[in-house]
Order: sequence, then structure tokens, then C-alpha cells
Amino acid sequence: MKYNKKRNTAFLYEALILEMTKAIVNKDEKRKNIALEILKESFGADSILGEELDAYRSVLETKGVSQEVANITLREAQRTYFSLHPGHVFNQQSHVIKRVNKELGKDTFNVFVPNYKSLATINQLFSVKTPVKKRVILEQNIIEEMVADDSPNTMEPIDNVVYNVFVKKFNDKYESLLEEQRDLLFKYIYSFADDGYGLKISINEEIARMKKIIKENKSSQSVLKGKFESLETLLESFADKDIDDKMILKVLQTQEFCKEL
Repeated sequence: MKYNKKRNTAFLYEALILEMTKAIVNKDEKRKNIALEILKESFGADSILGEELDAYRSVLETKGVSQEVANITLREAQRTYFSLHPGHVFNQQSHVIKRVNKELGKDTFNVFVPNYKSLATINQLFSVKTPVKKRVILEQNIIEEMVADDSPNTMEPIDNVVYNVFVKKFNDKYESLLEEQRDLLFKYIYSFADDGYGLKISINEEIARMKKIIKENKSSQSVLKGKFESLETLLESFADKDIDDKMILKVLQTQEFCKEL
């Protein structure tokens, strides 16, 4: 049976995430915005591709559980997948493929996606065209992966290589940044993958840390009193705002100021 990776919703999503990542690292605002727009339009929680992606994720992200939990999780993922109208899924995938080809270029799909093998395996397991005997074998292999501990020893070696290469390129690109600045930027790049949950936690922790530094230094440096008060007001205002490029830039600048203190 011929496998078409462009008809794998999880692959489409990962390819766009990688494209957005490259655009951010290369400071290509236009490509970043196009990739982000397609992701938001087609993979939101209420979209049909978003629901299908959730079925993939529930299997991929389940590690170190009992066989019973793995079986239940896999059954629920399959139930979600088969509840989606295949024609609607196909049409939405076609829409994404068309936009990517036209606005980003076909090379967007010519990338190595971490966990590609796992994505292809799950795709075949979900497909009604996969022979029963093969589906049983695939299901057994997937359950074994879900039961296994999620440690570096159980990861596919190629995933480690790809991840480490990207981290090295990212750090080389931004070697002049502070460690906390690189950490924040890296989390910002991948924030769309978990709806920004990890980034929000990191931002809140970082703001609390900087507010403490500013408070500790405000009384001893009266000449900068106005600057301190302005920064305190700015950091407080972030609590009611959505995280965007402008906020990240302000936080990066404040991190630099706090480091100088």
C-alpha cells in the first residue's frame, strides 16, 4: 500500500512547525506569519484537522503507562479518528497542501520530521485500507512503545540527532544572547505545539524573577528610580495581555537590564 505523507495530518502539522521555526531563526517575518496563519486556520482545537491531530498526539505522547492504559488510550484515539468525516478531512488537507505549495513552496514538505516513523505507523494503523494482519502487528508495536519508559534510552536515535542539530544551530545563531534569553526564545518557537501552555508558565516565572531583582535594587539606585518603576508597570501589564512578538522583545530587553544589575 502506497503511503502519502501529505495525507498524514500530523506530518503536515510538524512540517509547518519546522518551517515556522526556520523562519524565526532566519528572521524571516513573512514566512513565519504565513506558516503561523496556516497553523491557526487549519489546526485549531475546533477544526477537523485539530481533532485528528489530537488523536495522533494522544498516542505519541503517552509513555511509561500500564498496558491497560495504553490499550484504552489507543482505542479512544481510534474512536476519535474514525468519528471524523473522511471527505471533510481530505478536503481540509488539500486546502493546507495547496496553501503551502502556493505561499511557502513545495520544499516545505521535503524535510525530515522527528518521529516521522511513528507518525507513519499511526497513520497506517488508523487507515481502513491497512490489512487486518498488518494492523494487529502495528497495534502491538505501538502499545509496546506506549508502555516503555519515556527516557533517552527508548527514543529513536535519529530524533536525538535532529533535535541536537537544531539546538546547536539555534545556539550558534544566538550565541550572544543570555542563557535565559535563548531559553525563552526556544520556548516561544515551539509554543504553538502545546497552545502556549509551557511558554505561559515560563513567562510568568521569568517575570516574577525579574520583578524580584528590580525590587531588590530599586532602593539602592535612586538615580534609576524612574526606570525601575516603569519596568515594574510594564511587567505588571503583561498579566492581561496575550503573548506576542512585542511582549517577547520587551521581556528580552528587561532580561538584559536585570543581568546588568
